[in-house]
Parts: sequence; structure tokens; C-alpha cells
Amino acid sequence: MQTDHTFPLAPSLAFGEAPQVTPDARVLRVSRVPWWRVLGAWLMLWVLCWAASPARAGAVEPAPGAASAPMPAASTGAAASAPLRYHVRIEAPKELAAALRKGLDIERWKDFPDLRQEQLRSLVRKLPQQARQVSEALGYFSPRIDVRLESARKPEQVLVRVEPGEPTRVESVHLSVRGSDGRELPALAAQLRRHWGLREGSVFVSAAWQSAKGDALLRLDTHRFAAARVAYSRALVDPARHAARLSVRFDTGPDYRFGSLKVQGLERYPESVVRNLVPWSRGDAYSQQQLLQFQASLQDSGYFRMATVAAPVSAAHGDEIPVSADLVENPAQTLGLGLGFSSNTGARTQLDYGNLNLLGHAWRLDSRIKFESLQQSLGARLHFPQRANGADYSLRAKVQHSDIQGLTTRSQSLGAQRQRIDGPIETTQFLDFINEQQQITGGPVSSSMALMPGYSWTRRRLDSTLDPRRGNLLNAQISGGAQALLSDQNFVRLYLHALQYVPLGKRDQLIVRGELGAVISPSSAGIPQQVLFRAGGVGSVRGYAYQSLGVDEDGAVLGGRALLTASIEGVHWVLPDWGAALFVDAGNAANSFASLSPVVGYGVGVRWRSPVGLVSVDIAHGRATGATRLEFNAGVSF
Repeated sequence: MQTDHTFPLAPSLAFGEAPQVTPDARVLRVSRVPWWRVLGAWLMLWVLCWAASPARAGAVEPAPGAASAPMPAASTGAAASAPLRYHVRIEAPKELAAALRKGLDIERWKDFPDLRQEQLRSLVRKLPQQARQVSEALGYFSPRIDVRLESARKPEQVLVRVEPGEPTRVESVHLSVRGSDGRELPALAAQLRRHWGLREGSVFVSAAWQSAKGDALLRLDTHRFAAARVAYSRALVDPARHAARLSVRFDTGPDYRFGSLKVQGLERYPESVVRNLVPWSRGDAYSQQQLLQFQASLQDSGYFRMATVAAPVSAAHGDEIPVSADLVENPAQTLGLGLGFSSNTGARTQLDYGNLNLLGHAWRLDSRIKFESLQQSLGARLHFPQRANGADYSLRAKVQHSDIQGLTTRSQSLGAQRQRIDGPIETTQFLDFINEQQQITGGPVSSSMALMPGYSWTRRRLDSTLDPRRGNLLNAQISGGAQALLSDQNFVRLYLHALQYVPLGKRDQLIVRGELGAVISPSSAGIPQQVLFRAGGVGSVRGYAYQSLGVDEDGAVLGGRALLTASIEGVHWVLPDWGAALFVDAGNAANSFASLSPVVGYGVGVRWRSPVGLVSVDIAHGRATGATRLEFNAGVSF
């Protein structure tokens, strides 16, 4: 049986008790009364009521439809019908004063139009007890409370003065866990204690006490023990010593395991499409986190419009909980048209075609044709269903044309990759073939070719991918080419990208970003431009045009073999969805780090948390060029 006590308790008062019947109670006997006496008494009572009616006393009847308000019996005259107005003045520390304004009845009723003097005095009488309850909820168990009703003032004023005194702090925490067999589990108790929210020395706040127990119970519920409960809890408060001793015991219930999986709603795809996404095996320890991961994988797979995963404890067979997946499939084919704008590449029009069941094998085809002011492309990617080992395989092809900063490029590329995600870690092995033609405006056409095997490692620890407020991302890549394997140049490409979100209070945030890239090779000749580095624009160094920072050659900007960029940005959220930003970016690209001279851009911007992601509008000034640019970006790139 669950118990939850906080001591000391206020003395209890019993109201509305039923009268007690004693054995000596007498029986009242009613004798018959003549009918003419009853009739005479009734007539006399009717005459008296008629004589005392409001119409006989000269009272004015209310107009039809007029609102009536309850009035105390002792109130008479026009003054008594006037609504009562009063002010409440609270003198207490800021945090306590805010809690008192929310917790006192006299604050909640001050705008009630029909309040009368007797009701106000009743509210004032309740003030000391209510103020004490509010103070104790914030950890002040020995407050000095002074309440006064200043009736001479017009409007009347209620003064509430609370001196909270010394706060009560947690002196000790005794936390224990018992298994389904009644035995103590000290290792599990120690694990909960490491994450316990209300530690020794903390101010004992009722909300924090409940939250600490809830967090510990959630930690048990989501890992193995789906039927865990708080079996006993007590907070023993000593107001004289300003100390609280906490005790709580959790019962784990059965040690549940994953049971069978039932899949419903499939029409086009084989069941293996679903079962290969399951992150556990039958008999593994139950974990709500893995259930959520399974549901997210189903929704992210692209095959399903809706996916609901359930594992009700009530359906358990022994210690095994069966899992059900109810699915609603997406249409097999989709066609989409998009319009957009980016300050990097200009206006954009795109046409998308998707097929989720190519050739009836659940192969997913994503294709896109895109027209932008500075570049145009046609691309397609073929995804194969995830394997039982969690690996995803895909093939891709792309044709692209661009004209940026005096350099025109046309490229054709083919690629294959294997990707695997394990919690926050994503690993990718890939093989890309790139054939590219480059031309500086007015110059001859040159070509380059590269066959690049590579590896990418990414770690994401973010509280949200749509609207991150805290956490970090780290991505590292290595790839390369050799003249002996269909490449025009020997090279090794290294790239590192880091991003950190730091919350500063409730409304402020710091975002730090950095990039480091290097292409190790005898020369840039024979290396495709998309393998080399250029900087500038949104996501790089704001205040400079897109890919305008690099190696200057005959009036054009070419990619270099060295890259270094950094950014620091502060955001203040004025409203929940609108914020103002201040930022400084720096960096450049060059043929070597020795010749790389970082340039600086800085500015201000507006942030909007839209339903589809973060929208950023910046006014950025490039100190090296003296130019000021409007930068626009929608979404967060990871």
C-alpha cells in the first residue's frame, strides 16, 4: 500500500458530524389534531406572509432580466448593494510573494463582483493558514505571518506580511528498492541515488520532493520494471532545526522481458520490413526507451503514415510482455512540387517523385529535379530495406551544374553507402565516383575524376533535432583517391565539424560552431571542386557571398585544400517562439593553412521557431569587404 506523509501536519478539524443517538432517546408521539384547527393555522400563516411581502413594505421589484446578487441578511439600503472593492498588498521575498499571489484565495476573489463584507472578513480569517501552507511548500516551516484588514482605506486594503525565516534543508535521504521477491536491491538503489534530484543540503520544496520521486519511478518504469511503484515515502520535518529527513521505498514488481511481436496493418510490404527495425530480441530486458526507438524507426522509415507501438503490462504472460505494432501505410507513390529561396543559392523550384515499393520489393526510390539561381541538379537515391543487423544500404546518382563566383562546373556522380545508427552514434562507409568539368569564365574547360572510398562518424547528443536547445554534435570524415584507382590525383581528405548548444537560463542560448578541413595532396590539379573547400554564406561565414572565400584565380574563386571556420552566436528569446540573435563568424579557405587568412563577419538577426523548424533572418556585415548582406535560412542542418 502506497503511503506519502509530510510532518508536521496541521491539526485536523471535523465538520458536519452526524448527531449521535443514545439508548435513552425518547420517542416523540404525535396525536391527532382536529381539522378545523389545522385550517385556521394555515390561513393565519398565509395572512402574515402576505403582510410581510416586499410589495407591502414598499420594496422596488427588480426590472425584468436584471441580475440579482446574494446579499447578507443584515445589509440594507443602496450602499449595501454596491460591489466591494479592495486591494491586496503582499510583503515577502520575490519568489514567495509570487507563490502567495497564486495560492491565496483572497487574491483569486478580489475581482468577484458580488463579494460582500462578511465574505471578505472570512477570506481574511483564512489568510494565516493559507500563507503558512504556501510558505511550507517552498521549504519555510517557521514563517512569521502578519495579516491586517485596513477598513479605513477606500478601497479597503488587505496587508499580508510574511517573513519566511530560515529555509528547511534536506538533512538525510534514505532510499531503498525491493524486488518482486521482497529482497533489497542495493545496486539498483545506488543507481537511483546517483540521479536523485533532491540531494542533502537542498532546500526542501514540496514540488521538488514529488518530482524526485517521479523521476526515480520513471527510471524504473522505462528500464525493465514496467510495474514499479512507490511503496512508501515520508518527509519528516523538524521546524526547530530547519531540517528534513526523507525516506522512500520503491517496489520494482516483476522483472519483465520482451515477448512476441504482433504486426498489424501491412498490405504491400513484407513483415521483415518491420521486424528488421526491432532493436531488441525476444527475452531481452524490457525497456520503454527501446519501444520509443522502435516507433521512431518505423515513422522515419518512410513506409508508414502512422505507427503505434504498445506493450501493455496487463497483457503480460508471466514475465514476458507482448508487443504490438499497428501500422498505416503511406501511399506507394508520391509527387511533390516545391518553391523556396535561400540567400546562398537564390530562388528554388523543385519537383520530387518517390516510390516506396519499387518492383514490388519494398525498395524506396527518392528522386528530385531542382532549379536554383546558381545551380541546377537531377538526382536519385535507391534505399533498400534495413537488414536484420541494423545496416542500411543505398545507391545514388546525381548530375549537377553550377555557376558560382566566376567558376562553372558540371559534374556526374555515382555512389554507394552502408549506414548504421546505434543510439547517438551514426557510422557510414561510402564509395563515390565523381567526374567533373570546370571552366573559369572565358577560360578553357578542364576535367577531373576521382574514385573515393570514405568513412564518416557522427555523434548527436541533442535534446531535439527540430529545435535544439542544449547538446552537441560532432562529425568526422576521412576519404581519399589514388591515381592507381580511377583518380586523376593522389589525395586524402579530412574533415571535422562540431556544434554546441549551451542554454543560459530560460530565455538565452549560446551556439558555438566550428569547421576544420584539409586535403593532403601534391597539388589541387585533378581534384574535383566538390572535394575541395570554399567558405562563405549561411552555415559558414555570414556577411560574405556563398562560396566567395577560397583561392582567387583569374577573377574566379576556386576550392582550396585548407578550411577553417568558427562561429559564436547568442540568442535571446523575447517570446516563446521569437528571438533576437547577435553573432560573430570568422574563417576562410586557402591552398594551405600557412596562407589562410581568416576574415570576420558579424551581425544581428531574428529567430522564429516555426512548425517545420528554425527560421533565421540575419543582417550580416563582412568586415573584409565592407558589404552588408541579408542572410536567410530555414531549418537546422545536422
